[in-house]
Amino acid sequence: MKFNLLKKVTLLMLVLQLPMLAQIKFEHHINRLALEVSENGASLYRNNTILYPTWPFDSRYFNFSARKMYIESWGVWLGAKNFTGVSDTTAKDAFVACGNFYINTNDIVPLSLSKRIRYPYPKVRVDDGSGKIKEESFDAADLVTSLICDEQIESVWTTSLGITIQLKTYAYAVEGHKNYIIYDYKFINTGNIDKDVGTRELSNQLSDVWFGISFSTDIKPRFGGTELDDNYEYYGSTYDDYVKGDQTADSARVLIAWDGEHVDTENFDPDPITKEARVPGYYGLGILHVDKQAIDDLEYGSSDDPAQPVNVDDDAGTESSVSTQIQKLSQGGNENFSGYGAGNFLVSVGPYNIPINEDVRVVLVQIIDGISREKAEDLGLKLLNGDITKEQYDAEVRTGRDSLFSSLHAAQVAYKRKFNIPDPLPSPDSITVSTCIGNIKIEWSNSAETAIDPDSKTADFAGYRVYRAAISPDNRWEKIYEVGGNSGNQIVHSYIDTNVIMGFDYYYAVTAFDDGVNNYLNPGQSLESSKQASTAYVGTSAAMKPQITHEAFKNNIRVVPNPYNKRSANYGDPNNPSDTENNKLLFVGLPGHCTIRIYTVSGDLVKTIHHESGLGSEEWNQVTDSNQFIVSGLYIAHIESDLGDEIIKFVVIR
Repeated sequence: MKFNLLKKVTLLMLVLQLPMLAQIKFEHHINRLALEVSENGASLYRNNTILYPTWPFDSRYFNFSARKMYIESWGVWLGAKNFTGVSDTTAKDAFVACGNFYINTNDIVPLSLSKRIRYPYPKVRVDDGSGKIKEESFDAADLVTSLICDEQIESVWTTSLGITIQLKTYAYAVEGHKNYIIYDYKFINTGNIDKDVGTRELSNQLSDVWFGISFSTDIKPRFGGTELDDNYEYYGSTYDDYVKGDQTADSARVLIAWDGEHVDTENFDPDPITKEARVPGYYGLGILHVDKQAIDDLEYGSSDDPAQPVNVDDDAGTESSVSTQIQKLSQGGNENFSGYGAGNFLVSVGPYNIPINEDVRVVLVQIIDGISREKAEDLGLKLLNGDITKEQYDAEVRTGRDSLFSSLHAAQVAYKRKFNIPDPLPSPDSITVSTCIGNIKIEWSNSAETAIDPDSKTADFAGYRVYRAAISPDNRWEKIYEVGGNSGNQIVHSYIDTNVIMGFDYYYAVTAFDDGVNNYLNPGQSLESSKQASTAYVGTSAAMKPQITHEAFKNNIRVVPNPYNKRSANYGDPNNPSDTENNKLLFVGLPGHCTIRIYTVSGDLVKTIHHESGLGSEEWNQVTDSNQFIVSGLYIAHIESDLGDEIIKFVVIR
């Protein structure tokens, strides 16, 4: 089913008229989902101050064009029939929207927002040779060593219905659990409608109450290009039968969305240049638990209602009347369905009768999983070279659906274990990356070596790993060094990276890994600390020693690359011609101080560069003094210094 264009435009016009509110929020950055939680649990539609779920989140510092966006908004809807408010004389239907396309700001009161971490974030310093030490910064978070997950955000807000919402999100650094975040909601009939939590303005039981998760998907690629429609499906309508023993029924409850050209063929959408699958992941909203009723204190096992959610719908946009909004929540229908096009979804549960001080618990999981970035790139190369057919390519990308179900199963395990799963080591508490002459040095502390496993109360440290991304933190991260464990290398606390190109930035992460002895879910499988939380996101480039004699200057001066070919020099975003990393030229073998004048072959001066860094290299983005890109051709650089003058020619192919 294609999303009706007129409907979409009309909806967007409505949204643009809504106030875009500044929201207080915290960010998860321990695993591979970029995700924020606000003070009212909401992500407003296309509000660029919010990090919508993106994947793979290998870097906290990515530019907008590099985001693989999976959902555009997120919110909670609450509806109650025959509700009597503080100033009401008769009962009426009532509705409160906390996010997605809009927020009923007059009916929502934020109460608290906090973030907790099990281990302190490491102190990461970068000495890039500029004379200043730059430090990484993270959200302010409370250190709770007894925390059962690696990172938790808690948001509490109350509403005009007297329902207070407590949302706890759980994130993990453990491999196999890094592609999901659990959302644990409690909807509590406190009777409180204001910031004074000690008061009770309402004291009645609420009847015929519905809760809904409303969100929008419009999956976007990493490198722009044509945005095609998305596919979606709901799997879970017969889950009740599965729980009763029917192994042919749906074994889970999950709404899935993914990128592709057509619902019938699942023709995935390759990048126009690299043929890499532009959005190789599948987005899933899974149901882990829905209370049967509000009057018991059970939170696991038999208290789950397998018949929920009652409603899964693909039309949850803005509406004008309360009755229409409640009808959307309660209309019923969770049959397996599929469609095609950017979707706006509503997953709702109910109805509930909620006495005062009782609550309804709903536990969800947001998942993004699929083939790895490395596999997506390799598939693109194979498709370009004719090594595989398009049908084989699509079949490989489609295995990402299996990965999503694997993460859903991992989240189910975490939930059933009351969020307590095997624990990785903390990252080293101090990491320093330094620019050196001809190399980059990475150093780290030994703090992880004395860390005690929270479950076994024993030390299980095994070694360290060093990872690197070249040019941009958005690029592929590769392991470049390992000590301890089975590496054959003895434990050290520094590494010198000599495999670098002068003038180009590199980004590093250092992790600690254990011996796997305390991994009771997968015995013997080593667990590793979070790479996302132990990364130096400030780029560091190796410096080149300056030339100190005219003879050395004459023999070593060169331009890199020469010739420069635009189509083969994609150091940044290959589809973004204004990305300065794609246009970088390097002059190497320079004296510490000199003036570089660049001329066309006909003698026109296009650029003057004053090289004063004291190092032996200088970069140029191919932009002239009149702020224009140079064109293809032969260029001449005249370099004037106290050591003497030199001339070098280079070719640019644009």
